[in-house]
Amino acid sequence: MSPIGDSDHPADVFDSARRTAIQHDDGGTCFNCTDRKDCKQYAWALDQLRRSPAGLLVLTQLDIPISVDAVIEEGQQR
Repeated sequence: MSPIGDSDHPADVFDSARRTAIQHDDGGTCFNCTDRKDCKQYAWALDQLRRSPAGLLVLTQLDIPISVDAVIEEGQQR
């Protein structure tokens, strides 16, 4: 899946971001990159993961720094 994505279902977007972050763990690469620092897929994945509590947990487990101003998007109030 790409940042544009084949599916915009939240679970699919999260899973794609999580898998990309895992592929980049310890200097690895994904199908879309040649340089970890310039990989647009990886940048997209980090942005997506910083938007949810579950994503922040993934980043913490992978020892990826979480910016202080990371925004967590809340669901609709019922």
